[in-house]
Amino acid sequence: MRFPSLLPIALIAIAALIEPRAASGQQPGFASVTGSVVDSVHGVVPLVGATIQIGTTNRKGVTDANGRFTIDSIPAGEHSLMLVHPLLDTLAISIATRAVPFQAGAPLAVELAVPSAQRVIEIHCTAAWRARGPAAMVGKVLDADNDTPLVGAKVSLVWQQISLTTFKKEPVVRTATVNADGSYKICGLPAGIQGNVQAEFNGKKTAEVSVIMDETAPLGFQSLRIGTVVVAEAPADSAARVAAAGIRGDSTPPRLRGPSRLTGRVINAAGAPVGNARVEVQGTGAIALSREDGSFGFTDLPSGTQQLVVRQLGFEPVERAVELSGRAPQQVTVTLAKVARAQMLAAREITASKDALDQLGFNRRQKVGFGYFMDTEAIESRNATRMTDLFRTVPSLRVVPAGMDYVVESARDVQGGCVRYVVDGSPYQSMFPGDIDRLMPPHQVAAIEVYNGSNTPAEFQSAGNSSCTTIVMWSRFKAKKDR
Repeated sequence: MRFPSLLPIALIAIAALIEPRAASGQQPGFASVTGSVVDSVHGVVPLVGATIQIGTTNRKGVTDANGRFTIDSIPAGEHSLMLVHPLLDTLAISIATRAVPFQAGAPLAVELAVPSAQRVIEIHCTAAWRARGPAAMVGKVLDADNDTPLVGAKVSLVWQQISLTTFKKEPVVRTATVNADGSYKICGLPAGIQGNVQAEFNGKKTAEVSVIMDETAPLGFQSLRIGTVVVAEAPADSAARVAAAGIRGDSTPPRLRGPSRLTGRVINAAGAPVGNARVEVQGTGAIALSREDGSFGFTDLPSGTQQLVVRQLGFEPVERAVELSGRAPQQVTVTLAKVARAQMLAAREITASKDALDQLGFNRRQKVGFGYFMDTEAIESRNATRMTDLFRTVPSLRVVPAGMDYVVESARDVQGGCVRYVVDGSPYQSMFPGDIDRLMPPHQVAAIEVYNGSNTPAEFQSAGNSSCTTIVMWSRFKAKKDR
C-alpha cells in the first residue's frame, strides 16, 4: 500500500501581494517568490537543503541555513510548489501546494512546513493501531546501488520492555514488510523506546541501526539500504600477524567487500584531529587507524546501510550509521567526546548494574557455568592498568610479551592456541599483535566472559574457529546503552 501524499495538509501561507515591482535581478514579464520552509517533525526548526520546484517549469530553489529560499524568472500563470528533501523520502510522504497565481513583477511570499510527528503518525497509522501505542516507526528500504524499492524486504525493530509476568526487561520484536514503493511502517509502539532496526532481503542484511524515541519524540524514522556484498578471503597479512603474535591458527573472519568507498575525519569537541583512533565498519572486517590529521579511508566496502564504530583511549566510543553506495564515495566527520575526568577517577560510581548485565545476557550465561566470568566489581578489584592485565589470573589464559606489547594465548596449548575476541557482541579483528590494549582502558569494561572451544555459546562462535578460546568483553558504553 502506498502512503498518501500530504497535499491536503501542507502548511501554506501566501502573503498578500507586495507592491508590484520588479525584484532585484528579475527579468521583465516574469514573477518571483521568496519564502521559508519549517521542519515541524524536529520541533519547528528551519529545513535546510530542501528543493522547491515551481510546477512543471525548470525553476527551482534550495533553502539556506535559515530555511529561506528565493526563486526568480518564473513564467506568469498558475503553478504549484513542490517540496523535495531526504527527510520526506524517509517519512514516505510528499508535499505540494495547490496551484497559485504568479503575476509578472509581483513577488510572492510563502511559507511551507513539514507536518508534525503526531500528524505523520495519524496519516500512516489507523486509529486502532494508535490506540495500542502512541509511537510509530516509518521509512523506506531501497537498493543501495540504484535506489529501487526492495519490495517484500523484512524490517525488524527490537527493544527491551519490562515483562508483566517476570517483571524483568525482555526483548520485544516487531516486524514489517516493505511495500511496492519501498515504504514500511510499524505502528502502535509504546512511548520512549530505545532499540535497533534492521532490514533483510534475499539473505542480505543491513547493519543494526540504533533508534531512540523518547517521550517527546513519538515518531522514529529510518531508511535503510541493502546493496552488493562479496565474501572475500581473510586479509593476506592476517597469517603473518598471527604468527608474529606467537598464536597458532587464523581466527580472522573473512572480509566482506563491495563497490563502495568511505572517507572521513576523526576530531575532538574542539575540532582538532584525533590520530590513531580505531575506525571499524562493523561486521565487514574493514578496520583502520586514523592518521595524524584525523583522516581515514576505506575502499571495496559492501554497499548499503553499515555501522561505523570509532574508538580511542580517553574518549567515549561513537557508533554511526552510514549509507554506502558504489555510485559515489561517502564522507563523514566523527566527533569524539572525552571521557569525563571524574568518571575516570571514580570508576566505581559507574559500575554496570545487575540489570544492565541482565540485558546483555551475561547473568544468564554465568548461571549456566560453562565459562569464566568477571563482572564489573571483579574487574575493578584487579586494579588493572591495561586490558591484558585483566587476563593474567584467568586459569585458561596466559599473557606473553610481543615486542613492546602483550598478547593473550590459550594456556591449554603449550604452543599457544588461538584466541579470538568478541567486543560488544561483534567479532574484534586485530590490526597488530597487542592492539587489544589500545581498545579501551580496563575501567571502561563492564564484564568479561571466557570460553574454551566448543563451550562457546552459539552467538559468539565463528565458523572454522570452533577450537579457539573466545574472550567476550562488554564495554560500559554498551551496558549503559542497552539499559
